[in-house]
Amino acid sequence: MGMHRKTVELIELAKEILAAEHPMTVRQTYYRLVSRQAVENALGGYRATMNALKTARLKGMIPWEHVEDRLRPPRHVSMWDSPAEFAEAVWPQYRRDVWKTQPALLESWLEKDALSGIFEQVLEPYGVTLNVGRGYDGWSSIKEAADRYGAGDGSDGGRPVSVIYFGDHDPSGEDMQRSLGKRLAHFGSRPAIERVAILREDIERYNLPPDFAKKSDTRARAFIEAHGDEAVELDALPAAVLRQRLTDAVEKRMDMDALVDVQREEAGDKRRVKVWMSGRK
Repeated sequence: MGMHRKTVELIELAKEILAAEHPMTVRQTYYRLVSRQAVENALGGYRATMNALKTARLKGMIPWEHVEDRLRPPRHVSMWDSPAEFAEAVWPQYRRDVWKTQPALLESWLEKDALSGIFEQVLEPYGVTLNVGRGYDGWSSIKEAADRYGAGDGSDGGRPVSVIYFGDHDPSGEDMQRSLGKRLAHFGSRPAIERVAILREDIERYNLPPDFAKKSDTRARAFIEAHGDEAVELDALPAAVLRQRLTDAVEKRMDMDALVDVQREEAGDKRRVKVWMSGRK
């Protein structure tokens, strides 16, 4: 039995979207389809997207690697056949500490674990730590961050700390940023926390599909009074825009000349290690 015409059309559009920008999660793809008016911005549209992507990948119409699932990664144990193989695998991971020459510490906090792949890819060259909250962070995570930050504002003689925050534009997403600052302050840490996305102006600028704020959320009233009842998930922001927003936020806050100097020294270290390893064979 063949596929329904609407399913075929949905798959073809998803294939086009993912070919231009991948990997993306199912939810990101869904929002791209909503913006193209290919599916309804409702649970039915999301389910149609899930089913279409499943069918397309099973039939080989869309490459598996174009759609990622960050919530179910395998936990495997690294193994090698010999110490030499271990050394070959590990030495390219050598990194110099870029923060020793930076005027301030920078970290990124992300509400959505499903988007962590994008953030890890962008942040890796800069050496910026990524904290994934998956909602409100547990107290253990907050305490560990406070220990890293110290006073956070430089008042203890340490470096000031800047946190760039990425979350949904909804009652909980907005409140998580406030909660993060309050709970860090409980441990005497007061870093500068700035929301980078989603911003209210992003909704109109990128014509982002709304997800109406839940009236049952205890924080909804204050949010609706300030922003109206249209909420938007971070996943709705186009991946290319999200990457550029993150890159710009990082480079605005880091001493890029100092970073380049450290990376140059790191490259020299790696060359010397490679020569040494070649002589050991």
